Amino acid sequence: MKFIFIRHGETNANVEQLIYGVTHSDFTKNGLDQIDRILDYIKLKEIDYFYSSPLERTKIIADKIGECIGKKAVPTEEVREMNYGIFEGMTSNSALEKYPEEYNSFMSDYGFIIPEGENVLDFDKRVISFLDKIKNDNGTSVIVTHGGVIRTAIMYLLNLHSEDRWHFKILPGMIIEIEYKNGYGVLVQMQQLAHPKLNK
Repeated sequence: MKFIFIRHGETNANVEQLIYGVTHSDFTKNGLDQIDRILDYIKLKEIDYFYSSPLERTKIIADKIGECIGKKAVPTEEVREMNYGIFEGMTSNSALEKYPEEYNSFMSDYGFIIPEGENVLDFDKRVISFLDKIKNDNGTSVIVTHGGVIRTAIMYLLNLHSEDRWHFKILPGMIIEIEYKNGYGVLVQMQQLAHPKLNK
C-alpha cells in the first residue's frame, strides 16, 4: 500500500497553540490557501482508496478533494484526532495551571486516561487497527486526518519506538507519503504546501 496522509490546513487553534482534538476550530486564511495547494497536489495522483476523519476540519478538505478526484471519502472513526477531554481548548500552560495533577500524569504516562477524554495507548490502538486492515492491500490510499494520527502512523509503519514519533514535525497542510510492502515501510516524502511567507 502507498499511503498519502494529509493533515488538515491551519486553524485558529493552531495559531493560538491550543490543545484541541475533537473541538472545532475555523481555518485561518493560510489554512484556506493550503486547501487549494493540497488540491493541486492530489489531482496529479491516481487514488484507489479515500478515507477521512469525521471531524469537521478534515471533512471540509475531504469534500473538496472528493469533488476534485471524483471519489467520496469514507468517514473513518479510527483516524479521528485524540480526545483531550478536560484539556480541550486550553493552552499547555493553562491546562497545567488548572489541572496540574492530570496534566503531569498525561505528559508522563501514555496509559493515563484524560478525564472526559482518552489515553495515548487506546488512541494508538485504534489508529493501528485501521492501518492493519489496509496496509497489505495494493494501490494508493489518501487519508485526510490529523497530526497525532499521522505521527502514530509514521511510528507504526516505519517500525519505530513510540517516543520516536516526536522527531517528526507534522505541520498543518502537510502531506506525508509512505510506501508499505512486505512488512516494511519507507518514508517517501514530507511536503509542507503553505506559501513560504505564511509558514509559522
